[in-house]
Amino acid sequence: MPRIFNAIRQRLLKENRITRYLAYAVGEIVLVVVGILIALQINNWNEGRKLRLRQVDLINALILDLNAKMEENMGDLKIGERLMAKAEKALQDLGSGAAIDTADVRTLLRNMAADEWRYMTTTPSYTSIINSDLWQQLPDTLAIGVQRIYDHHSNGLRVCFEKHSEYATHCRLTYLAPHGLLDLDQDPMALSMKIAEDPEAFRVHLTTFMSGVYRLIKFNGASGKAIEAQMPALISYRDELAGGSH
Repeated sequence: MPRIFNAIRQRLLKENRITRYLAYAVGEIVLVVVGILIALQINNWNEGRKLRLRQVDLINALILDLNAKMEENMGDLKIGERLMAKAEKALQDLGSGAAIDTADVRTLLRNMAADEWRYMTTTPSYTSIINSDLWQQLPDTLAIGVQRIYDHHSNGLRVCFEKHSEYATHCRLTYLAPHGLLDLDQDPMALSMKIAEDPEAFRVHLTTFMSGVYRLIKFNGASGKAIEAQMPALISYRDELAGGSH
């Protein structure tokens, strides 16, 4: 193509057609400029497409992380509900003067002593996401909603777990150990009989345990609902980005 353009220019100059030569030169410049602009536009489109694809990957990672957190919330909630049912039955047994059901006694004592419970507020995926430049591309409403889940609901759960662990340590030191109830290899009937020796002490510590479990159920439920409410907006935004990347 350059050879053709050069040949045309040389012919016009030889024929002394200056006006046509200038018009042709301007047209050639315009053509080059238009070509450059088109190339820049294509490059910008490609870069925009790559950015949208990276954003889609980010949203997908965020959705997976939130789904995992919601499953954890719902799993802990169900565990808490089962523990509450056993604890309520134990209180009913005590109230009626009966011994604690041997089918539940080990589960109750094991969880009353469980001071290793912890809750991770953030995850490696979430940390990498919020530290990426793509996080700034999220609409404010989405970013605020997601951060509220991790900063508010998850922090609330962390505090609940920490407080629950404090109760468990206190229960170990002041009740379970002095009453010989830490060794769960004992016969369940023997454990139940030891509880019956001081039912009021067991009632106090079990009630304290139940208050912690109740808070955990409440916060797990709230966190799960917050994630469930946020998910449609995230999925819609992801699908919008994915549609624009084709």
